[in-house]
Amino acid sequence: MINELTIPHNPKEPSDLQMLHEFLSYHMDMEERKVTVISGTGWKFQFEGEDAIDMTVDLEITIPAMKSHKIIKGSTNLVVTIETPEE
Repeated sequence: MINELTIPHNPKEPSDLQMLHEFLSYHMDMEERKVTVISGTGWKFQFEGEDAIDMTVDLEITIPAMKSHKIIKGSTNLVVTIETPEE
């Protein structure tokens, strides 16, 4: 399944603020995901214990299940697609 997600740079709604906080903190996902960057400026991605990488347009990141990671806030909204395995 592929979903498009917009992560707001400057959230105004409490639910958007909560979502941003969850992505900016180290966390793990239960299943593998493939993230593709559609747009956004200044955002970075980081696996725990590794160097951060720039989230540039068309970058694809495969995130293994249960591997700790986070994003680092940029200067615009971040738009990505997230692909998860079909059930």
